[in-house]
Amino acid sequence: MKIRIDGRTYEGTGEAIMDQLRLAAFDPTEHPDAESYLQQLRANFIRTTGLDCPLPSGSVERQAQAMIRHLARYGALEVIHDG
Repeated sequence: MKIRIDGRTYEGTGEAIMDQLRLAAFDPTEHPDAESYLQQLRANFIRTTGLDCPLPSGSVERQAQAMIRHLARYGALEVIHDG
């Protein structure tokens, strides 16, 4: 998977991209792993848009891919390659 946010490109699995975003955050120590960052990102999405953001049960990878698709659908990022 490959995405672009504000001119910056991130590449890897969905979980790896979430981890890259976590590390690029203002305080990466606030969230110890990609899963906790993903949950915070989801909460922010819901709070900001007022829209539901369902994530599938199962692995962090599946949840990360779903979150990326939600963000892309609402223009927060661009999916360059999904495969």
